[in-house]
This record gives sequence, structure tokens and C-alpha cells, in this order.
Amino acid sequence: MSAEASFAPSASRETWLERGKLLRKVREFFERRGVLEVETPTLSFASGTDPNLDYFETEAPKFYLPTSPEFHLKRLLAAGFGDVYSIARAFRKGEFGARHNCEFTMVEWYRLGFSMEQLMCEVEAFCSEILGREVRARRTTYAEAFETYAGISAYSESESEWKACCTAHGVPLFEGAFRPAEWRDYVMSEVVEKSLDMAGGEFIYEYPASEAALAKTEIGRDGRLIGRRFELYLGGYELCNGYQELTDAKEQARRFSEDLKIREGLGKPKPPVDTRFLAALEHGLPECSGVALGLDRLFMLSLGKRDIREVMLFPSDLA
Repeated sequence: MSAEASFAPSASRETWLERGKLLRKVREFFERRGVLEVETPTLSFASGTDPNLDYFETEAPKFYLPTSPEFHLKRLLAAGFGDVYSIARAFRKGEFGARHNCEFTMVEWYRLGFSMEQLMCEVEAFCSEILGREVRARRTTYAEAFETYAGISAYSESESEWKACCTAHGVPLFEGAFRPAEWRDYVMSEVVEKSLDMAGGEFIYEYPASEAALAKTEIGRDGRLIGRRFELYLGGYELCNGYQELTDAKEQARRFSEDLKIREGLGKPKPPVDTRFLAALEHGLPECSGVALGLDRLFMLSLGKRDIREVMLFPSDLA
């Protein structure tokens, strides 16, 4: 390795100047809407429990690096701060590649009184602002996406049906014990996501209740319990994850407990539950919707870059 390669940043100065202009657009977008910018900590005494995310922790004293600023932002909502947003560093263990870095920048915001649908429209407006072109994404329910793009019910309990789906789409069979949720996640990433309207954008919404995470649930059109959750896919990337937020402290505590059981079954460490966040819910979280959006990926789209390293100065392998 040359001396230059050992210290040089991965993004050029010219790209960094352009990124700075985009960050100003982000702040101007929220300023025009009266959304308050706030700061959230990089170290916390607790972490999220999502079984699909792995976190970083420190030793003596024990702290956790956030996978998202979500819990602290909701504490501010419960404290009466009103609409808020944060441009924050997030950390997720084991995420590397052209679209991933284990340390990245996200913008997360919350809108009081907004429904999930209203927030989806605002996400479109935000992406339009940063990309400099109109974004009007297709709306597709989670169940419709599986039926249309994979030819299978998202709620199938049949291992043979999932295997047949993979074979029909030329996808290697998922290895491991049969759990419908794991097959569903696998087919989502290997079949469904690759068929979405990435050019114009596509929202997937009404996730299964088992994947509601921190979203409200309701009975859907087919009589199943679904989560008020959405994700936006645009330009080849999954850009954001949004919820009509759960405000019930007891239900959230129950979901945390279920997450920890799943983590234990997967042999993953179990972080302490964030009791301060649960206290905020108990105090009273206003009715709201919120979304977390990966800024590095959106900046890649805006600047025509193909690798996340091109919009970062020091990605993890250069840190």
C-alpha cells in the first residue's frame, strides 16, 4: 500500500463541497416547515432490541452506540418539544459494502398529528428537494408486493411453497431451519426488492404485525393484523423506514421482551431495555409519525455515485 493510500480520504474535496450544499438543503427543508433541529447522544446506557441489528458497545462503563437516534427523539416529543429532527451518526455492526458502512449518517424526523400517509408524502417532497427532481413513488402493500413480484403469499406457512418460489426465480434456497419469517425476509431481499420500481420509487407499506417494530398495528383490508410501517425504495436503494408511532408503553415493553427472546434464540447478545424510553411512552407520547432516512445513500443518488465510500471521507476501513 502506498503512503498516499494509507491516509487519503475516500471522497474528493469537490464531492465534499457538493455534499455540504446538500446538507444545507436538508436543513432548509425542515426550517421552512418549522421542524426543530436537535442533538442526540452518541453514547447511551441502553440499545434497541431489534433482532436484525447488531450494535457496538464500550467496556467499563458499559455504553452503546446508537443504531438510530429514535429513542432520544421520542423522549423529546414526550417532553413537549414538538416536531423535531436530527442529523445523526448511526452505528450498525457488520454492515460493509458499496451501499453499507458500519458508521453512517441518517436524518430522522417526527411530525405530530401526521398519519403514515401524510409522512410518506413529506418523504417524497424531501427526496425531491435533495435530488432536484420530482419523486412520486408507487404505493404497494407488503402483501401485494409478494403476490405481484414473487408469486407467493407473504403469510405462507409452507416450506415447500417458499422453496418453489426461490426455484422459480432462480434464487438459491435459504439455508437453515424453517421459520416463515426468515424465508419471508430472504425472499423479500432476493426476489421482491429486485423487482421494485427503483427508477420512479416505490413505497412498501402495511408490514406484517410481527415486523411492526415500533409502529402502531391495525386490522388490514384482508382481516390480518398489520403494522403501520413503510419503507421507500428508490434508485436501487432502500432509503428509509417510517412508522405511525406506537404510543402504548405496555405493548412496547412486550415487543422488547419478544425481541430479546428472538435474540437469545439466535445466540445474539441481549442489551438492557431502554427504561427511559418506556418512561417517556408512559408519560405520554403524542400521536405522531416518524421516519429515519439514510443520507449517505440519498447523497449518492443526488451526486451520481455508485459506492458509499465516494460520499464519505473516512469509511470504516480507513478510520
